[in-house]
Amino acid sequence: MRIDDLREADPYAQLRRGRTRPDPDASCEHDMLTLEATELAHGRRHLTIVHGDPHDIAASRHLSEFYEELRRLAACCGWVRVRGNAEYVTVTVGGAVADEQIALFEAAAAFADPGAWTIVASAVPPLS
Repeated sequence: MRIDDLREADPYAQLRRGRTRPDPDASCEHDMLTLEATELAHGRRHLTIVHGDPHDIAASRHLSEFYEELRRLAACCGWVRVRGNAEYVTVTVGGAVADEQIALFEAAAAFADPGAWTIVASAVPPLS
């Protein structure tokens, strides 16, 4: 079951792929920054949670429970995009109450964090 509308494109996907090269193109970073700034200017808010790929059953179950909470929160949003991979998830919300909604996602992530997650108000994971 999807958290959001799969037809909603992930504008960062191609740019993220460019970041994985050993020598990322500076224009790729610039494009990502410009895209994120444009979304912010249009009232969209971002949150990226770097949780890592679970390495045991307990961690996998914990992560699944966290994703269920994301799904519950996303159902209350007027507009939401949730994308990521085995290492992280990025939530983007839009609309008149985007700040309040992203704060709920951030609180859920902080509550679920077993202590090793990185939670940032960004459309992309940190470079490190």
